[in-house]
Amino acid sequence: MKASFQAAEPQPLVRSKTRRARHHPRPGRLVSVSLLLFLSWLGIGIFIASAIAMWRTGDSLAGWSALGGLVLFTLGRISSFVLGRHVNCTLCHGPVLHEKRCHKHAEAFKITPLSYRSSTVAAILSTGGFRCMYCGTPYRLKK
Repeated sequence: MKASFQAAEPQPLVRSKTRRARHHPRPGRLVSVSLLLFLSWLGIGIFIASAIAMWRTGDSLAGWSALGGLVLFTLGRISSFVLGRHVNCTLCHGPVLHEKRCHKHAEAFKITPLSYRSSTVAAILSTGGFRCMYCGTPYRLKK
């Protein structure tokens, strides 16, 4: 008797091991807080460089630029704290740009000399996405 159906050889299913990044509902707030934190780092760099220049040369212009760097650092930190305290992960409800003292997820993104928050800011500004440091969920900022 002849079989009317001939099955093909089984093909293995190809599954992706990585999860697709989720869309974060407040990308504008994340980018603005990240830019404010970057400006505060720039302000502390200006302060240190100008303080060294003022110490070496005694120039009053270097003193004014050191004071401007210190003001930029202070305003950047305060405004990033105010704007970023209610930006949470949509899954675990952990703060995205504030570090808590609890354990971080094994898949959390961290650049070695930086903290988890600094690494998150660098990822947001350079790639347009980040990974939650508490649950490890990848997020993207574009829809």
